[in-house]
Amino acid sequence: MELIHRDTKDGLNLVGCYWGGKKEKACIVFTHGMYDNILENNFVELMGEELSKKGYGFIFGHNRGYGVINTILVKDRESGKFSNKIIGSTFEKFGESIYDVDLWVETAKSFGYSKIILASHSFGWLKNLYYMSKKGLDNVAGVIMISPPDTVGLVGRWEKSKEMFAEAWENIEKGNSKKIMEHKMLDIFPISSRTFYSYRRDGILDIFPLVESPEEFGYFSKIDKPIIMFLAERDNVIVETPQKDVEKIKSYAKSTKDFTGIVIEKTTHKYIKKEKELVNYIVDWVEKRF
Repeated sequence: MELIHRDTKDGLNLVGCYWGGKKEKACIVFTHGMYDNILENNFVELMGEELSKKGYGFIFGHNRGYGVINTILVKDRESGKFSNKIIGSTFEKFGESIYDVDLWVETAKSFGYSKIILASHSFGWLKNLYYMSKKGLDNVAGVIMISPPDTVGLVGRWEKSKEMFAEAWENIEKGNSKKIMEHKMLDIFPISSRTFYSYRRDGILDIFPLVESPEEFGYFSKIDKPIIMFLAERDNVIVETPQKDVEKIKSYAKSTKDFTGIVIEKTTHKYIKKEKELVNYIVDWVEKRF
């Protein structure tokens, strides 16, 4: 594995981790979830190693939402001067995530790969889905979804959300969009007013509406590539039951003829103690198709 430094189109210097493969095979480009990073993800290193052994490339690309609060070097496109920008999951703007996904897809292409599989864990799935909805599917050969959430729907079911949306909007109207909310996100992490407000119904993040379950499911239903999806038996993104969620998501995957849904038992959202089982499924799926 090697560390690679690349700049997004809006000037952020992000670090990626690259496991090399054969260029005639596919490269898996992985988008991590909220508050995550390479040091605290317990299965991507194994995933990279095992895929690389089989001749596939693997890129774990950090996005601006890594960690709770981070400091990223940014280059001004006009002046060329460098400065530091404080972002992380606490402050990120979801719409800007398209620059991050695009960066690592383009990096894989620059390495010589023509087949790219978009993989994700948790909140990273929404970033990949948003990227595909804006950029199309020309750069995508397949999709790996690990614990994909309906973040908007799950936040909407949270008892404190109504109060928090009101607080967030009040701060935004007063010009304090970066103000940290009084309550933590799902009682776990701090979050800024502007970031939390993007989790509202009909906002930019409302693109995977599993809780609401409308007849028209949006761009996801247009993906015509092979898809594999995982849920953990005790996943915190489950809406009904793991099995029902898998079947419901499969029913919305209307354009693909190749959908695989797997529930991994006796584990939670981070697949602790089930990392090898998860990775084995992924490697087998990739080998059979790419």
